[in-house]
Amino acid sequence: MQRSQQQYMKKLLLITGDLATGKSTFARLLSVRYGIPMFFKDSIKEVLGDVIGFTNREENKKLSNASMNLMFHIFTEFARFEKALILESNFHTEELEKLHSIANEQGYEVLTLVLRGNVDILHQRYLNRIHHENRHPVHLSTTLDVYEDFKRYTEKSRQEEIPGEFLLINADDFSYQLNEADLTRIDEFIRR
Repeated sequence: MQRSQQQYMKKLLLITGDLATGKSTFARLLSVRYGIPMFFKDSIKEVLGDVIGFTNREENKKLSNASMNLMFHIFTEFARFEKALILESNFHTEELEKLHSIANEQGYEVLTLVLRGNVDILHQRYLNRIHHENRHPVHLSTTLDVYEDFKRYTEKSRQEEIPGEFLLINADDFSYQLNEADLTRIDEFIRR
């Protein structure tokens, strides 16, 4: 049930966590649930990749950095109008801290949803995604199809600190997207 964006002022919902946990899908579902706009780092990066292009991993990383800077800008612009917003990415600690800093300056409340799952399950989903879905080339410049690389990347990303209020969500399967306890907690944050 979509609700009016007008009810939800000065709320920032961040969605982050492991690869292949369904972060973008969950962001879309929450966007519809609350009538709140959402932006994905991956979709911004795809647009930049199409326009600017890249020829190697270093240029691809520059696209990632530019995408994150655009997300900071988008939030800053939304904050001027006291609009609620959902942002999704595999955020690093310093990126989360920057978003929290902007939120603090603008009087926003922030809740971060951290999606995690079993590495074996997530790696299989990742392989399915890159081999059977039409993934954009900007997402295919890594060696994460190799299990050990994927595991190392996941373990390293789990060491990132999550500032502020957060909700840890088990994404071993996609039933979490309908989990009443988690949705109630998010509802409470959005409505308060």
